[in-house]
Amino acid sequence: MNVQDIMRKAIPAVEFMYDRTAAVKRHTEYVKPSGATGQRWEGIHPAVPCRLSAPSLSNTNQGVVNKIDYDVKMICSADFLILPGDVITVDGREYTSANEPFVYVSHQEVALTRKGTA
Repeated sequence: MNVQDIMRKAIPAVEFMYDRTAAVKRHTEYVKPSGATGQRWEGIHPAVPCRLSAPSLSNTNQGVVNKIDYDVKMICSADFLILPGDVITVDGREYTSANEPFVYVSHQEVALTRKGTA
């Protein structure tokens, strides 16, 4: 038995901790009725079981407008393809996938950024 087999056995234990659901949208190319190409947001994964982790608690910058700018980490199954730039909605909040995910045998970790105003 190698390490990969041992990690595969951990998948049910990791997935047991998923307490939220995420929806993933991606900017995709499509052909308009005129024959021209365009870009639009398309739902790729409507219900991804996941868990969020907040590595830092600083979430606002005060200025003229209270600016929201913080990072979180989403942990989900490695079976879902998440790309940089995807828009991910969890609990009504929109995040952007900041980088390529770290994919492991048992799960993947996706760095997300939330930006907006309070």
